[in-house]
Parts: sequence; C-alpha cells; structure tokens
Amino acid sequence: MPNRNAVVDALTQDVIGPGHHYNGARGEVVTMPTGTYEDLQDAMAAVLERVAVAVDWRRLLVEASWRHITVHPDHKEDLARYHSETEGVCGECLVEALLQQRVGAPDWEREPSVAMEHQDVDWAAVVADALPHRRGFIHHEYRTPHRAR
Repeated sequence: MPNRNAVVDALTQDVIGPGHHYNGARGEVVTMPTGTYEDLQDAMAAVLERVAVAVDWRRLLVEASWRHITVHPDHKEDLARYHSETEGVCGECLVEALLQQRVGAPDWEREPSVAMEHQDVDWAAVVADALPHRRGFIHHEYRTPHRAR
C-alpha cells in the first residue's frame, strides 16, 4: 500500500540520514549493505504496525469528523450527525486528530490546529543513544523473522 511504503521509507531515511544513495536500476542501496537496509526497513515496518495497533481508530474518526465540521464551514450543517457519520473527513483533519495531545474532547474552535513541537527532534539519534540501555529481546506478535543472508 502506498501509505505504508511512504511511512516506512520516510522512517528508514530518517535513520540512515542524508548521503546514502539508492540505485533504482539495481534495486539496492549502494552506500550501505543491502541486507542491513532491508533489516532497517523491516524494523520501521514493525514501528508502523505497532502505531497502527495503538491508535483508537474509532475515536480518531470521531474527533477528525468533529474538527472537519467545526473548521470547514461548508460542513457545519452536519454537526448533528457527526457521531455516526465520518465520510468526507479530509486528511488534514485526520492528521490534526491523530496529533492532538489533550485528553477529552478537543475544542477545535478555540484551537483548530495542534502545535508540531517535535519536528526538529533527531529521533533516530535519540533512539541510538538509548540502545545501550536496552535489556534483552522484546517479543511482540508483529515481529518479522530475521532474514537469512
């Protein structure tokens, strides 16, 4: 699926950083071992799967539809039925609902957008710094078996 691949590719690129080159004709990264790159993509897919399972999608759709009706004035007449109908919700409203940090019903009229406070965090470096503190193997049901080389 294009969304899955886009997320996995973005996370992978954040981890390996700039300066790596991908040869599309040969289908491999030329500046690092292909097996390592594939293992990294598997790891990023595992992160995405854990996030997808952690999201309360029903609540996300309700909050996104509430925002959509509130922020986009052409949908205000649908306010009475926002709980039962979520079709027509735009991507912007889904993103804002997903990133909302406040507990309870957000006041989309007062705060129509969520501050993107973590865009400058080098999350891959933070994760790398934390790895020496990791204790053993953590199993979860979405782990893909390690590839044989």
